[in-house]
Amino acid sequence: MTDTTDTPDEARTPSLHSANSGFTVHRTGQLEYGFAAEGGEFGADLVRYLNNAQGDVMGAYLYKEVLGAKDKLHWFVHLKSPHDYQRLLTMVDHDRDYQDISTLDRLPGKGGGNWERMFLPGTFSERILCPQHGVGHPPEGAVDPSEMFTDPAVYQTSQPESVQLTTASAGAVVLRSAKARYALRDQARYYGVEWSEYVNTRLPGEVTAFLYEEIFGRQDTLHWLVHLRSLDAYEKIESLAGDPAYQELQGKKRVPDQYGGGGWADLFVPGSIQDTVLVPYTPAD
Repeated sequence: MTDTTDTPDEARTPSLHSANSGFTVHRTGQLEYGFAAEGGEFGADLVRYLNNAQGDVMGAYLYKEVLGAKDKLHWFVHLKSPHDYQRLLTMVDHDRDYQDISTLDRLPGKGGGNWERMFLPGTFSERILCPQHGVGHPPEGAVDPSEMFTDPAVYQTSQPESVQLTTASAGAVVLRSAKARYALRDQARYYGVEWSEYVNTRLPGEVTAFLYEEIFGRQDTLHWLVHLRSLDAYEKIESLAGDPAYQELQGKKRVPDQYGGGGWADLFVPGSIQDTVLVPYTPAD
């Protein structure tokens, strides 16, 4: 195993995040309201340990919903490929320090118990997000396909990498999900990338949006991670609606005539577009 002698207060900075990874595990869990503080501490300890032990091959980040369900946690675990997920499984089964984090009595004054008591039963879920393939053009040799499952999202945009925001640096993240109509999935993806690039070129340093595809899950479900410098940046995205260029983007014909014609709104299943606003979890939360 990797050396894990770092103390909890000396968390290692992980090497992977939403811009440079090829495979992301997005895990969510709903805390019991009475155990929110203890559950958040467990989540933070878990992320700290993963980054200290495996920060060279994965990056883990803990967020909480602020506009959505109260006391719901989100973990983003960024990897290069599914092969690296084996390291997590090995830790779960064989790493004593990892197991101690999970079995520690964190509720001594509330009847005792570990993480199993803190979370509402049946609310843990995982989905796999991969940067949308087929968009962007990495420089020759920049991506090793034997190591990286999909071209990282950093190549989806012309926004300079020096100002890009990621799950490692954002002050808030909007997780936008949408279900594309099966027959129009290609057009939905093109629209998703165009929308992201429009926002990225208008708000560099304030917003960075990347498009991901859910795999091993719901067919043709798309997810945007819209990274914000702060929550105030969300209003700046909304203000773009008055820009003629934005109106042109939104008004563009996107549905082929054989499918009846139409714009971007006709690419998605009605009611499937949802925004969830997340902020990095801090112990004071």
